[in-house]
Amino acid sequence: MHVVKRKLLEKWIFWYFSCLVVPLLQANFYVTESAKGKHDIYYYAKPIWEKLVANTTVCFKDRRYSYLDDAVVHNILRGRQFGFSKLRLQPKEDGVRMVANLKGSSTMPLSLSTIGVQNWRTKGKVNHQKIMYKRYPSVNSVLRDAYTILKGILFEKPHKLGSSVFNYDDVYKKLCPFLVGQKIKRGTVPNLFMITSDVLQAFDSIDQNHLLGIVKNVLVEDGYFLKEYHQVICTKKSLWVQKQLMMLDESSNNGHTRFTSFASFQSWHCVFVNQERCKLVKKKVLFSDLTEHVKHNVLQFDGKFYLQDVGIPQGGVLSSLLCSMYYGHLEKRVIFPFLEKTIESGCCKENNDGQTNCPDKVSSSSYMLMRFLDDFLFISTSKRQADSFFSRLQRGFRGYNCYMNEKKFGANFDVEQISGSSLNRVYVGEDGATSFLRWSGLLINCSTMEIQADYTKYLGNHLSSTLTVRWQGKPGITLKEKLCLFLRPKCYPIFFDSNINSAAVVRLNVFQVFLLCAMKFHCYIRDLSFICKFHKRYCSNIIQGSLRYLHLLIKKRMHSMRLNSDVQPILELEKEEVEWLGFQAYIQVLKRKESRHKELLAILRSRLLSHRMSGRVSPELKYAIDTKNSSLLWEIKY
Repeated sequence: MHVVKRKLLEKWIFWYFSCLVVPLLQANFYVTESAKGKHDIYYYAKPIWEKLVANTTVCFKDRRYSYLDDAVVHNILRGRQFGFSKLRLQPKEDGVRMVANLKGSSTMPLSLSTIGVQNWRTKGKVNHQKIMYKRYPSVNSVLRDAYTILKGILFEKPHKLGSSVFNYDDVYKKLCPFLVGQKIKRGTVPNLFMITSDVLQAFDSIDQNHLLGIVKNVLVEDGYFLKEYHQVICTKKSLWVQKQLMMLDESSNNGHTRFTSFASFQSWHCVFVNQERCKLVKKKVLFSDLTEHVKHNVLQFDGKFYLQDVGIPQGGVLSSLLCSMYYGHLEKRVIFPFLEKTIESGCCKENNDGQTNCPDKVSSSSYMLMRFLDDFLFISTSKRQADSFFSRLQRGFRGYNCYMNEKKFGANFDVEQISGSSLNRVYVGEDGATSFLRWSGLLINCSTMEIQADYTKYLGNHLSSTLTVRWQGKPGITLKEKLCLFLRPKCYPIFFDSNINSAAVVRLNVFQVFLLCAMKFHCYIRDLSFICKFHKRYCSNIIQGSLRYLHLLIKKRMHSMRLNSDVQPILELEKEEVEWLGFQAYIQVLKRKESRHKELLAILRSRLLSHRMSGRVSPELKYAIDTKNSSLLWEIKY
């Protein structure tokens, strides 16, 4: 009887939401996420949203989009493999962001008469003729071959990407040798002058013809061979198969075949199946697809079609790569020669030991340039050179339609500014004496050049908006896995290498990783408490397990860096120190929510008191747990 009642209740709840709640919401609200709200859901009344859509449509011409009728769209799609992308609006603080979906397939009605497809859309007439549709594969799926080939070429010729970096490890591989070189020459890190800047509308301002010319010069072969294989991934929860591609490079000298693969080998639970499937992609076909993607980017919005006249689409599999190639070409032709001229003019002293005077040097003994897509970081030993570079960025690069966002300049020294610009990327610590320059998720100490993580993106919204809470299955096991996942985003050698950071800052970085993890733990437990509750001893055990996991992860990534690069990171961090810092972080976070975690806090405090590090706390550990040094994190709402 109990089972029958439960099934009836489930059916009633399903009917209630599917037949009443959801239709009412659909009729009166537009439901979406926002650019800043992470996973939060926002409800916009239909009249307000329709007004927002109408205003956006009016602004399309200002954003360099032109309207297309259905006949023109048919002509464009007829000559290529992929279809169009669908555009949606994502609200943000100062308006909306247009987000294109290039991952989904698209459908288009076939022509019904000699005058095109307008008959089936004629208003006021009922057309009873059956409409046939043609399905087009997604843009990203068709361009996957082009992505593999371009990335393979650029892997062999990285100078084509200029100063591009794509992750923290790339930044570390360039920054660490430069800083170590400065220390070796002078015995300590000298006064270095930094400039940060951001390209204004980087993707939307790219000159399409110029970009295609750059790509054409990169594709020098008549054809490229691609090898297909499958990656079978098996975990405790699931098993799935991923299709992978890699470029096959035939060496004419020795007859051997060399493979360049860009698959992710992070998982140990996988098997690679090589079925010896190869295909030849002709340069003509490859360049035709790229031209269609860049020159004829068709977008559907609110039932109408538009063509992007300037710039390239964002969110595509090729977007980041094409953007990096474009600005890499700008650096090679304009920025690097400019920097060499500043050296020749005496802006800074250049030590040419082991250096060559090539016109596209990303770094030298006196300066270094890095770019994360459109975000520049320039470091120089000369204030005069840095000032000259700042002035050059302010003028922009007309030949590339590239101009900097005046609101996003940053510098660690006084520069002559044009009216209206502000250097607002400098963050000053609570002590008022320590200042940092923000760049691509990093905080760079303006004096010591030490690196910390920038947690600014978590401000403004409640931390729970960044989480997805899973209560199905075994929520305890899921929580254990989540605690380890929370630690991974800021666990890279750049934060823990003693070549760059002092012992105190290394331990501070560890402590801050645990602080954020502890805050997420509280949010997760609180949201899950409506469904189930965990024994406090179990929580303390999985917390302690995550502390040990972080130390192992740091060691693993430092070891991987030693094996895969010329940089030799130094890790001077004991396992016991990591555990002690973790206990301190959890206690500091949870004691602010003591009413919920009273029993758990008692267990954690007991383990901290009995920990072997509690009797010999070093000055570096005391510095790390000082709340003044993590004032930014304590502003996060949790």
